[in-house]
Amino acid sequence: MNPYTLTLLRHGEIDHQGLLTGQRDVPLTTEGGAAMDRSWQQIAALAPVSSMATSPLARCREFAVRRALAASVPLKVDERFAEFDFGDWDGRAQSELATAEPHWEQAWQTGKLALPGGESPERFHTRVLSGFSEWIAASRGCHRVLVTHGAVITTLLAELLDMELAVARLITVQPGGFVQLSILQAHPAYLMRLDAPLPG
Repeated sequence: MNPYTLTLLRHGEIDHQGLLTGQRDVPLTTEGGAAMDRSWQQIAALAPVSSMATSPLARCREFAVRRALAASVPLKVDERFAEFDFGDWDGRAQSELATAEPHWEQAWQTGKLALPGGESPERFHTRVLSGFSEWIAASRGCHRVLVTHGAVITTLLAELLDMELAVARLITVQPGGFVQLSILQAHPAYLMRLDAPLPG
């Protein structure tokens, strides 16, 4: 396999109204969409995009479809790139959770959170990596872009850079920002760029 650049673009800001937002289909705010547009200009200027994939959730998919059509590149919409499924907790007020479950965020980040009706961290990890492996095997070209969510990006960074998940969480991709890796099969990935969206 020839080397290629992988860009992981995080969706922009959403109006979550203080609610926990996993797979709730909340659209981008106007500024969230504008931030992604500004990042896209940077991404496309670095190298022509050859293929794309996206989460099916509107905050990722609508932007990805528009950009893929404009650039005439293939786009894969895959539910395995969706955000973590918080199950019965999805849509609950974060202030309420902070009182009822004060250590939930720490438990989630360390992979020890059991959620009613949700998915386990292990299942999330498996589905993200299986979706990524299939997309990369089927895609072509030297610059591949995935439009997705923060937790998906962290999972992929941990896998591709061969680091602990807790360490990968320190590589913070801001909403609307992106991270780029240089990848050659059978070699460690190389972190090239970590950019926040340019100010509007």
